[in-house]
Amino acid sequence: MKIKKNLLPVALAATTLCAATAAFAGPPVRVTFKNLGRHVATYKVVTPNEALTHAHATDKPDAVVAAGGSDTYLVQIPISPDANAANVRYTMGTKTCEFMTTFINQIAAGGLFPGGPTKVPKWNKNSTSSGGAICNATLKSQNFSDFSWAVEFTMK
Repeated sequence: MKIKKNLLPVALAATTLCAATAAFAGPPVRVTFKNLGRHVATYKVVTPNEALTHAHATDKPDAVVAAGGSDTYLVQIPISPDANAANVRYTMGTKTCEFMTTFINQIAAGGLFPGGPTKVPKWNKNSTSSGGAICNATLKSQNFSDFSWAVEFTMK
């Protein structure tokens, strides 16, 4: 009986912590990786930002993506309600693609208008290739209501 009495406060604390974390998380990004090459692409975690992305991905990225295949997952890092990012890396033999996408809802320049600061949403994407890889990052959609967005990363 004593265990049941102690379990309720622990469960409530855990629920509150999860709700608080979700309240401070930035908008989610839907990441789609497409392997346009003729060989398997391998997902790798090398940098701290890539580890943070992996830790906060829902439906973790597949370890390998077959030639012609794709993988989709959501990333929502509890940085701030006004920011989120995803950093991922894929390799194909000696070829490597590093992809990044970010969102920040920043205060407009010059900006405190009557009623409070005006924020301007900004989405970014980038890809860096090495070893002869052809990497491309494309913003597929941006939602101006909840600031979620979708990005497509391709590798060949």
